[in-house]
Amino acid sequence: MISSTASIQNAISVRNLTKSFDGGRIEVLRGVSLDVQRGKLLALCGPSGCGKSTLLHIVAGIESADQGSVCVEGHPLSSEKNRLQALRHTIGFIFQLHNLIPDLTLEENCLIPSLAIGTKREEARERFHELAKRTGLEHRSRNRIQDLSGGERQRTAICRALMNSPSIIVADEPTGALDEKTSWSVFGLLCDLVVSQNVTMIMATHDRDLARNSDRILNMRDGRLE
Repeated sequence: MISSTASIQNAISVRNLTKSFDGGRIEVLRGVSLDVQRGKLLALCGPSGCGKSTLLHIVAGIESADQGSVCVEGHPLSSEKNRLQALRHTIGFIFQLHNLIPDLTLEENCLIPSLAIGTKREEARERFHELAKRTGLEHRSRNRIQDLSGGERQRTAICRALMNSPSIIVADEPTGALDEKTSWSVFGLLCDLVVSQNVTMIMATHDRDLARNSDRILNMRDGRLE
């Protein structure tokens, strides 16, 4: 059991996670435990296939573990109610390939999370324009995703992830598909959000230079933290 002191200090607490696929023949996570303190940026490094994405999906409540526990802001995700609450309000997830709908505009993509939880359209649009200005996307809000650059698409994904004012950002290789200059621009934006809004972030990255600018680095290999 995670102590009350730890739950107050940590935004994310993970204990002894295991996860397998293909009927247990492919072990992806092998007893992973970690804590992420509130308002801190944790970089998770490791080679492709080591289990980073699976770990982040479980932390965010997108997938479930075979064994072990995840607590987000002190609430165990083993409860379906807590898991849905975390997905809708507490956690913003940034996918490596952004997972945006290409035929919709930038604004329409970003409004989806807020409208899905019943936020009034005008309130959601006000929040969007605030974030679009912060992320440098205000002039592109009516453009379709297919007409945006790679960096603009990833900033759109960040904007969408922040629409419901989450206290935690989970980012899976958010700069993995970007060139070096754009990677630093996107990373700088994420760091600014951590500091200015006291957001907690756990980010998987293969870029060691970016990782060295985080508050803490954890290395992963073969489903275990080193």
